[in-house]
Amino acid sequence: MGWLTWRQHRAEAAAILTVLVALAVGVLLLTLAGSGMLATLSRGCAAGVCTTNFALFFQSGLFEGWTLVMVAVIAVPVVFGVFVGAPMIARELEHGTQFVAWSQGVTRRRWFVSRVGLVVLSSVVGAAILAAIAQGWFAVQRDLVNSNAVVGGFTFWDGFDIAPPVVIAYTLFALALGVAAGAALRRTVPAMALTLAAYIAVRVPLAQLARWRYLPPVTARLSDGGQLVSVASLPGPSDWQLTSYPPTYVDAAGHALNASSVNRLLEQCSGGSPSAAPTCPSALNGVYTLLQYQPALRFWLFQGIEAAIFLVLAVALLALAYRLVMRLR
Repeated sequence: MGWLTWRQHRAEAAAILTVLVALAVGVLLLTLAGSGMLATLSRGCAAGVCTTNFALFFQSGLFEGWTLVMVAVIAVPVVFGVFVGAPMIARELEHGTQFVAWSQGVTRRRWFVSRVGLVVLSSVVGAAILAAIAQGWFAVQRDLVNSNAVVGGFTFWDGFDIAPPVVIAYTLFALALGVAAGAALRRTVPAMALTLAAYIAVRVPLAQLARWRYLPPVTARLSDGGQLVSVASLPGPSDWQLTSYPPTYVDAAGHALNASSVNRLLEQCSGGSPSAAPTCPSALNGVYTLLQYQPALRFWLFQGIEAAIFLVLAVALLALAYRLVMRLR
């Protein structure tokens, strides 16, 4: 059964291998090309011109190349789900060829496990290897940022979506989603469309809305003059800073203030100029700026949390697909 599964999916396997090899070669070439630039940047940081020199990286072709590679690695799981997972069961059910295997003494369970297990395992292993190679480059950049406090460089969290734990989980989820969609719809093209739509519907909200809430963020309060007034330390260059512009203002009681309220307070200063704020402590007494961030030490914990979410979803989807296949008439 394994040999038959290999023969039926060797075209997909060859396509997957080609994509993975191409991306891996691209990652390695960019790593080799960027090693010299990173050495130059490190020497520049030691000389005190770190920020200026680091900007050269973002203006070079290396930055655009790495942007494309990162997008490609992020897209690998859903590509596997749409073009490998969805047709895996749907194509057989659409043409009725599963009955040929079942009439030869192959049970439904063995048929399902053989078809799904081999393809899922090979896809996950390939995606994990690619993610490990890509994450290695971000580790180099992260170390440069940490050691030299580069402003505007890559932070610890910028490589979150291409780290091996979550890439493995994304791939397994996408494949399971495709298999379940194929078993439910029994038609290849609709199953592919449903897989793409459902993957985006789950993946994007979790990344944008839920990820930063896995644990309560650390909060630091700054006075208008920039003095730290809370027990929490300021975020470092490798922390995930959540505060965006315009900043969040609160009063002494912790109630949020909008920008217009702060501006009215500033107008009470001499001359009504925001630049005169330090000269009017009475007007701004108790007004603080909130800085929220997730520490770099939580990176791998967050990786585990997000990977666990997608792994649970994948197991549930595979169980659903199995039940649907077992109930076929």
